[in-house]
Amino acid sequence: MLHSDSPKTPELRLTFGRAKLAGFLCATALIPATTLAQSVNPLDNGPTRIVSLETGNLYPKGTLELTVGARQTSPSDRAGTGNQNYHGGGVYAFSDRFNLGLELQNYIDPVGGPINGFPGVGPDRIPQLETNQIALWGKYQLYKDDRWAIAALGSAEVFTKMQTDLWGSWRRPQSNVAIGALKMPISYTVNPKLQVHFTPGITLGPDEIDGGQFYGNMVTMGAGVSYKAHPRLSLFGTIESSVGSPNTIASTGQWVTEPVWSAGGRYNVTPRIAFEGYVTNGFGVSPATSAWTFWPDGDHVMVGGRLIYTPGVTRDESYRTLSLPTTRPQLNAQQDGFTLGSAATLDPGLMRTDLWYGSDNNAGASINFSPDRDIELQFIFEQFSDNPTADSSLVPTTHVRYMIGPKLRLMDQNNGNPFSLAGRMLYGRQISSSSQKVGVFFTDLSANYKTRNGFSFTASPKIAAWGSKELVGLGMGIGYSFGNGLELMAETTPIGRDGSKTTWAAGARYHLGNSGFSVDAQATNAIGRHGIGSMIAQDDIRYALTLSKTFDITGAKFW
Repeated sequence: MLHSDSPKTPELRLTFGRAKLAGFLCATALIPATTLAQSVNPLDNGPTRIVSLETGNLYPKGTLELTVGARQTSPSDRAGTGNQNYHGGGVYAFSDRFNLGLELQNYIDPVGGPINGFPGVGPDRIPQLETNQIALWGKYQLYKDDRWAIAALGSAEVFTKMQTDLWGSWRRPQSNVAIGALKMPISYTVNPKLQVHFTPGITLGPDEIDGGQFYGNMVTMGAGVSYKAHPRLSLFGTIESSVGSPNTIASTGQWVTEPVWSAGGRYNVTPRIAFEGYVTNGFGVSPATSAWTFWPDGDHVMVGGRLIYTPGVTRDESYRTLSLPTTRPQLNAQQDGFTLGSAATLDPGLMRTDLWYGSDNNAGASINFSPDRDIELQFIFEQFSDNPTADSSLVPTTHVRYMIGPKLRLMDQNNGNPFSLAGRMLYGRQISSSSQKVGVFFTDLSANYKTRNGFSFTASPKIAAWGSKELVGLGMGIGYSFGNGLELMAETTPIGRDGSKTTWAAGARYHLGNSGFSVDAQATNAIGRHGIGSMIAQDDIRYALTLSKTFDITGAKFW
């Protein structure tokens, strides 16, 4: 409320404020646009979507976008590694004015906390939710000039599975629950670095599911800003909410309205690959679920990440000047160490397989594949050591488990950087169905510097978490290459947080000429070769052998 001694003062102030706003809008509209020419690399241009907020931008004809991502709550919010929402999909631009997209989403976890009136699991009685969702959407460019980009979007979406006591009963799982959205995203280019976005829309859905209140039809309003702080780094923030209707369930059991917000950034690792990181209170990633907050209350912060890949021979390969072809020592260095990752990634089109076996029943296999420059996808199967001297409270399982995730090279000493740097994320679960499938999250950074006389030095901070356990470590390694295919390596990783025993490994690796084969032998006290296994020590020394083979499958590539 405005307070004044004069009854006319509030009106004068409001009139003056409207005049300033009108003047600003008129001046903005009259200023000639100063936009940059569109890059041949779609990731260099304005964003087509910011987290879950649609923008007026579209991809140019022929662009293919592939994405995979996840968002999750903090593991400290509850037992376990938090609540994870996994998603992925693709977009194809049939023309400059029409893009077609597909989104998949999966959630199997309790919600963020107890909700009054609903049954749940665990001592806190938190409702469980399991969903599988498919969303098909199309986006059409209505208008575009140097400043404005206006589009229309429509989506048809379905929950192929929805099992929860929030809507109906856990004992009566629902299927084929149809929802959808109609939106008109608008983007305005303020200058070559800054865009603002406004997205009105309508989401469609049933009012009830099996007797439980659902979202129904909602009018939504969203706004956002994207700022290009660097040619490879963009920052963003968004807010979106329903208008006049509730969009989340409170801990009291009542339906309330809470805005969905997000803030984060996107870094272009290469002109074809980007990584997006953000925080949000939102649950959904599709057009119809973008205004759904995470339950209850919408006050749980979720950390999200998304890997974006736009393949194509018309894209630039790298932001660096590449010193090709790769030499044999450089190819040899693209292999991970004994317990530390490599700061190099496989060359595009190469695939490496590893098989290893060691004492105390440690065994494993991995497939590592590079679809493009500076990215490597790792698929790992490993059974950790069953030696009883390892701390059983830290070992997630001794059954066979999988790990999967990307490794991204951020710096390359071979191509102009002072040293090499790569980041990796692995998520894994136990495969055996006879007991609990324990999930583990692992991430590390690997920095490597090579000298001209054959020495190599590596530093690698690591983090692993499962259940209520968290391990942190700082790996350090030294290696020496004799130039004839023989390498000697020694590694050590002091451990903190819930662990305290330092892990180490030492041994030799020999590359068999140009055959792509290599063999290594190591002694170690780590219960495993990858992920959390490289951070848990046992008292007894283990011995292991590894056979590796690198294949060139560039003839099969489609990018």
